[in-house]
Amino acid sequence: MRPVAALVAIALLLLAGPFAGSATAAPGDPTVSLQLALDQLTPRVGTSDGPSLVTVTGTVTNTGDVPVSGLAVRLQRGDPLRADSDVEAALDGRAGTDAVSPAFVDLPGTLAPGASTSVRVDAPLRETTGTGLGIDSPGTYPLLVNVNGEPEGRPRARLAATRLLLPVLSLPAAVVGGALAEPVDAPATGAARPFTMLYPIVDVPHRLPGVPGETTTLTDDDLARSFAAGGRLNGLVGALAQRAPAGSPLRNGICVAVDPDLLQTAQAMADGYQVRAPDGTVGPGTGTDVARAWLAGVTTTLRGGCVVALPFADADLVALTRGGDEDAAVRAVEAGREVAADILDTPLQNTLLWPADGVIDDETLAALAGPERLGGLVLSSGAVSEAGRTGVVALDGGPGAALSDDLLTSAATPADAPTTPGAPVTSSRAAVATPLSTQDLIGALAFRATSPSGQGSRPPILLAPPHLWGAEGVGADALLSAVTLMTERGLLTPRPLTTSGATGRPTSLLYPIGAGAEEVPTTLVDRTRTLVGEIDSVATAAVADPGADVTPDDVFVPLRRAMLRPVSATWRGRPALASRFADLASTRLDELRGTVRVLEPPGPYSLGTSDAPLLMTVSNGLPVALDVRIVIASTAGLQVTPIPDQRIPPLGRIQVRVSAQVVRAGQFAVDAIVQTPTGGDLGPPTRLQVRSTAYGTVTVWLTVIAGALLVLLVIRRIVRRARDRSGPPDGPDRGRGPGPGGLPGPGEEGASASEPAGTGPTVPIRTE
Repeated sequence: MRPVAALVAIALLLLAGPFAGSATAAPGDPTVSLQLALDQLTPRVGTSDGPSLVTVTGTVTNTGDVPVSGLAVRLQRGDPLRADSDVEAALDGRAGTDAVSPAFVDLPGTLAPGASTSVRVDAPLRETTGTGLGIDSPGTYPLLVNVNGEPEGRPRARLAATRLLLPVLSLPAAVVGGALAEPVDAPATGAARPFTMLYPIVDVPHRLPGVPGETTTLTDDDLARSFAAGGRLNGLVGALAQRAPAGSPLRNGICVAVDPDLLQTAQAMADGYQVRAPDGTVGPGTGTDVARAWLAGVTTTLRGGCVVALPFADADLVALTRGGDEDAAVRAVEAGREVAADILDTPLQNTLLWPADGVIDDETLAALAGPERLGGLVLSSGAVSEAGRTGVVALDGGPGAALSDDLLTSAATPADAPTTPGAPVTSSRAAVATPLSTQDLIGALAFRATSPSGQGSRPPILLAPPHLWGAEGVGADALLSAVTLMTERGLLTPRPLTTSGATGRPTSLLYPIGAGAEEVPTTLVDRTRTLVGEIDSVATAAVADPGADVTPDDVFVPLRRAMLRPVSATWRGRPALASRFADLASTRLDELRGTVRVLEPPGPYSLGTSDAPLLMTVSNGLPVALDVRIVIASTAGLQVTPIPDQRIPPLGRIQVRVSAQVVRAGQFAVDAIVQTPTGGDLGPPTRLQVRSTAYGTVTVWLTVIAGALLVLLVIRRIVRRARDRSGPPDGPDRGRGPGPGGLPGPGEEGASASEPAGTGPTVPIRTE
């Protein structure tokens, strides 16, 4: 079977298409797999005054089971992209990349399993020999970084590959075929295209529900790394501050979209926080200082520019309304604006809404309707019924909507990495949060900016990446630098975001089927609605104290908002992660409610009398006073007088005297439950052990009855004995002699055979 398996492996290697990212082997054979990670591309945009060499660097890692020798790498290209469909094919990995196949560059040594080696390719832009790419005209080109190798005992094959786009606006002077070639400028494209970009600063939820005064708890410490130097969120803010500061021409065309929950979490981290491990244990967080610095940087960078607040926790508004919780959708929008305005020292676009994925349905739009709440939308161009619309459109019976470019959004969306060994690399998108994560977006934007238009005026470009954008510092910096370059070249002109000035007839909404499949599941919407109901039930017991530092709203409003995190749009397409976060939020809410309960005493209650009182201690772990009701259940041995409602001070406890009557002796258990005045349970029931040495009511009555019966029996016995001892009354027959035949006569006692006559016991005569 080994020769057959080897033949199968060879066939698979030979048949591996141009998009194969690693080699495959027959089942049971050792795995052949290389992983290519690129970290640098120079230049990101080809220009006449830029480098004449394209340099790519990265790392190749042997993730398989066999050593690989004969490693070689080359940079090859396809034909320039001519139409939107060509760009889509390139982004999906379907575009050809064999128009020019330069020479390979050998990599030294053999790569053992688990080992890595660096990769570098220098490819002249215009040269047609050696490693040259042979580019002779401006355009956007699909590139392929191709790694070949010889697995042990197997033929040479492509083992790893990564695709990306290279925009070339103009060509520098170069030596081509031994002769000097002059620079090549880009052809004229007409007027510059208006350009606007939404710049999202968003992350998945990390914060668990809490109350004022307690230490903030996070599900992990990922934000500490993201806020630190080199982290994704740190890089996004840093690139914006450096390349598009407030007042700059580029910043004029950028509107920053922030997740208010992220801002609030950073603010809480700055005051100290803890992290809950998967096993439930907690430990101190490490990002207090970096969170404080990051938040200060965000506040400074965003001041004076366009800022739009996303719904709190970037809640999935459509999933909420389709799940029947329109109130939560409204609460998410209003809370987002309130929290962002409180933290950021700059005006917000308070009536602008950018829903997740740029899609919304009529039901959600109706739930959010109102000029003060919804004055404009940012939607995907595929979210309206008329395909091909650009710019600003009017919605039927609704506000104006600015339409984003779906091709650019697709280029900004990273594809999922292969999940199985040997799976082909079929996409040009770099992995999330890598230095080249925005290269395809740069290429697609250059294609859009240089595409000629048959119209007198060129339509505007609105770039709206996914809310959870995979770009980090280097990638964001490269994108903003490319936009600046295209602006300087007269291809783009930054323009403020607007949803007014719609042209053409009104259009209706179109909610794509694919968007519905990605929604947060309805089961999670139902679950979070139930959790909010439990919070509302606890809130009915809260008492507003004018002199207190903490009000009921300070406690319960954040708890209600926390229930939006499990239905965050950042979980779209990842229901397992959303469900896990819902579990964590539910557990944390149970812990908070569990702080309001009857404390279990160190030992059983000992009652010496039938009507002895019970002294119970009721604790309140919430920072707000509560009016509660105490209910004693499982009263098989105890009768309890109804207990008046009690008020427990914030973070305090009280003793409650419970009037009880024992109905039986011995030891038994009762449950003490703390409820709201409306009957909702607060903390869990507390099992109390009661030991009674007193007689209960039933026992007393049984004793009295038994005593009475005993007295009656004794009296009856005495009476009978008294009657037995008393003789008959004197009469004429008493002392009469024997009767006939020697028998005792009337009135005489009969004598036994052993007793003399007249000396036996006397038997009284009974008369009826």
